[in-house]
Amino acid sequence: MLHNHVRYLARVAIEFTTPFIIGGGSDFIADDCFVADANGLPLLPGSSLAGVLRHEFEKRYSGTVDSLFGWQIKADGAGSRLSVSCGCIHGSSDVPVEGRLPFAQLRSDAVLRHSMNSMPRDHVRITDRGTAADTGKFDEKVVAAGNRFTFELMLEGTAEDETAWENLLNILALPEFRIGGKSRRGFGAFKIISVTTNRFDLRNTEDFKKFCAYPVQLSRKITGDDYTPTPVSSAPSASLFITPEAFWMIGGGAGDDKADMNPVNESRIVWDINGNGTVAPTQFYMPGSSVKGALSHRTAFYHNAARGVFADRGADPESVTGEANGAVKELFGSCKEGDEGRRGCILISDLFISPTHVQKIVNHVSIDRFTGGARDGILFSEQPLYKGNRMKLELVVCDSKEISIEARTALKKALDDLVSGRLPLGAGAGRGNGFFSGELIWSDDGAWIGGAH
Repeated sequence: MLHNHVRYLARVAIEFTTPFIIGGGSDFIADDCFVADANGLPLLPGSSLAGVLRHEFEKRYSGTVDSLFGWQIKADGAGSRLSVSCGCIHGSSDVPVEGRLPFAQLRSDAVLRHSMNSMPRDHVRITDRGTAADTGKFDEKVVAAGNRFTFELMLEGTAEDETAWENLLNILALPEFRIGGKSRRGFGAFKIISVTTNRFDLRNTEDFKKFCAYPVQLSRKITGDDYTPTPVSSAPSASLFITPEAFWMIGGGAGDDKADMNPVNESRIVWDINGNGTVAPTQFYMPGSSVKGALSHRTAFYHNAARGVFADRGADPESVTGEANGAVKELFGSCKEGDEGRRGCILISDLFISPTHVQKIVNHVSIDRFTGGARDGILFSEQPLYKGNRMKLELVVCDSKEISIEARTALKKALDDLVSGRLPLGAGAGRGNGFFSGELIWSDDGAWIGGAH
């Protein structure tokens, strides 16, 4: 008798809406780089895809996860019935790239050339004193937003696995599902372009022939059923609609012929209705990590205030700020030390800003208090953005049931400050930059943040 005689297959095409990185080590340019194939192109390793799928599947269907993904306890175990291919990047013609390509062909494709030569993204971790933390400055080469990838899933099973198969595919559409590392600082969000499914019963002669003829190459077109994943998520999410009050800037640390400092900007891939990809001009963006950092510091303040912990009462800042703060540790995670460590529960995606926002040059000078003249070397200019359209930030809370009421209350007050113009974002807050106003809309009408569940 033939066991697991049914083959469920799904070919999935996705487009990243934020940058992402699956670490492949460092090079002479950046501290961390994406993993690449033999061409030097970004790659989604099958093991990485299987890992994130298993993690999310186990949280919802723990009773069947070992049956699908396999298990091992010492000498006992079973192999995975789910096979996951590597994800191949799409070229400008929207076709997955497989195999070794001539260098001239890679260079002639604008999308592939851009993906190989992406510029490093700078990061800095700010302390409670508003300065860079020791060893908190680093950079990494990420894969730009807009890049498309195709990968394939195959499940060996029986007719009884139909529900488990659909549950697995539905995970792809979860708002909290991310691919790659650094998801808590805004990376790894994507949208589904297409899911094409097939089902073959190997006991049936015709199905067996079709399965044998099924193309292995991801670049070859296939026929099948279009499947629309339906997410089943209990993760609370919020939409922050914010409008800048005046000047604002997430500092890029680089100048040009007009100013010494400019906002961060980054290029991305865009696709037209015919499936042709191009590299868009550089665009300003608001990193999710910048919003997360501001919310983390303000959450710590409110959590300390609720417990009566204040600096003027002898509290040691090292013991009540950052990861040492209980609410920050619950919501935003902590680094692993020994067996202790926790990943954050707050997901805030990068926000790309409409090019209609205008910049203005602002000159600065520091005055010598004794001579009344400009201090040597302290004359500089910056080119922040000025006001602009209303923007929408997305926030998702994973593992929401594990968060205490005290931490939720502190986060709620921090978010209220942000949309009420009391919590600035970005550089130059001390000179009036970065204040916003707006509104906050929760998917559950505020039930989770209010402690109802």
